[in-house]
Amino acid sequence: MYIKNAIRLFLMFFSLSYSSMGQDAVFSQYYSSSLYLNPALAAAEPTTTFSVNSRVQWKSVVTPYTTNQASLIVPIYRSSNKEANIGGIGVSVFQNKAGEIGLTATGVNLNAAFIIPFNEKNHLLTGVQVGFMQKTIDFSKGQWGAQFDPINGFNSSIPSGEYNFVSSHLYPDVSFGAVYYNNPRRDIREQGKSFYLGYSAYHFNRPNESVIASQSSALPVLNKFIAGGEYSINESWNISPNVLVAFQNTSTQINLGLYGTYSFGSADANGMIPSKLIAGAWYRIKDSYIGSIGIGSKFYTIGFSYDMNSSTLRQSSSAKGAGAYEVSLKITSPKIVKIQRVYQTPRI
Repeated sequence: MYIKNAIRLFLMFFSLSYSSMGQDAVFSQYYSSSLYLNPALAAAEPTTTFSVNSRVQWKSVVTPYTTNQASLIVPIYRSSNKEANIGGIGVSVFQNKAGEIGLTATGVNLNAAFIIPFNEKNHLLTGVQVGFMQKTIDFSKGQWGAQFDPINGFNSSIPSGEYNFVSSHLYPDVSFGAVYYNNPRRDIREQGKSFYLGYSAYHFNRPNESVIASQSSALPVLNKFIAGGEYSINESWNISPNVLVAFQNTSTQINLGLYGTYSFGSADANGMIPSKLIAGAWYRIKDSYIGSIGIGSKFYTIGFSYDMNSSTLRQSSSAKGAGAYEVSLKITSPKIVKIQRVYQTPRI
């Protein structure tokens, strides 16, 4: 027997396979949640960086599908060179929650990433992510088929006959990734361009995620390919085309688009007054159109995006102003916080 609410949720999950990818944190503003895009990107931040994302979708249902994440990245510096980081460490947490029965996935992860320099303009970033994920569900809020009678309908006093479930399941999670970067310092005005290409594999250990005590269900590996660049148009304008391809088992997600950055005025000393405007558009193939806008300074970026469903589910997902809303905040430290390595490595 299936829970009545879970049937609806089950169908929703499969219809959202292009955007939700199972139990993983997937955001439309994926460039602002880098640790969930590729573990190697912990080495891409030259200063201490804190970011948060919050996403709400399917507001047409009683309990919307929500996804939240928070990440902190601290660069690693070698004691003999204070100018450029050689890697970074990070910590991140995320939570997905859906349905009236509270199907929730919560993850806590640690990241370590290092830079392998080919030369000054070409670097390879490598990283690993380890942590734990917990899945919880409140079966007492479900309505089971055995609890319905032909006269009175649902009757909670009737035993469900289902006793083989666990309400909470904790399991380890291991992921890795690599990113090739050309012009990793992103000296766009001097070099004119910067581009990257990366691959990551999440849940590489394929942990058992089943909430049925007598069964085992290996979590499929989530593969992600990313590519993009940043190009200088003039002193005020940069454009950044990018693509994300993710596939997990039989589910596939492809995001294509770009965003532009317009720099105006001169940045103030404390970095509080906005000095740039960011706007972008993407198409998640066979799923949705995405638009985003944001403002920022040299120390922070605030973004907002909206997903408009383009699939056959558009009619049901458009009720109550549905679609998906997402906000992001990224803060960078005005002062570099250094973690010095206690052993020597070849000079970068």
